[in-house]
Amino acid sequence: MKTIEVLCNELTTGATNALFEKNENNVEGALHLLTGSSVNLNGEIIEQHLSRVTIKGGKDIQRFLLQEGDVVLLAKGNSIRAGYITTNIAKLNVIASANFILLRPNNNQLLGEVLVAYFNSPAGQSMLDAISTGAAIKNINLSNIKKVEIELPELSKQHEIAKLFNASNHAYQATIKLAEQQKKLATACISQLMKGAA
Repeated sequence: MKTIEVLCNELTTGATNALFEKNENNVEGALHLLTGSSVNLNGEIIEQHLSRVTIKGGKDIQRFLLQEGDVVLLAKGNSIRAGYITTNIAKLNVIASANFILLRPNNNQLLGEVLVAYFNSPAGQSMLDAISTGAAIKNINLSNIKKVEIELPELSKQHEIAKLFNASNHAYQATIKLAEQQKKLATACISQLMKGAA
């Protein structure tokens, strides 16, 4: 058993609103902001749900910029969950809002996908529930996360878990896309049939 603090190179909270302002006009140099709605229950970051923001003059946001392999934990709200930062998301220059705790695992000991899979699992969820405060709106603070102990499988097993995590998410997205296409097709057919009935 090791604590999260020992397993991560960096642990910090997200950027406060004082650091940025919303940017609706796609101004040059805009960044993306990760909010609660950007992270789905499978631990994926949904690119279409990222907002655009501009950093206020003179503010240093380097420590908030998400890197590939980072784990973001939505630590405020009624649905605490974790997300994994992929290469594609990292390339978009994304910062996490203050509702997140940012964890940068030491990849020689812990893979980000494994941590996300654990946090989002029933066991991980009950552990997060146990350390959260607040009845209606849950809140997890950074110092509590640092002390969390997790039992780690060997790195070779972790690579298997990471593969499974990614494969399962790809399959889920492909199924959703297929279902949406079938729904559109069915709606179009119904419209045609209705016209024919007139």
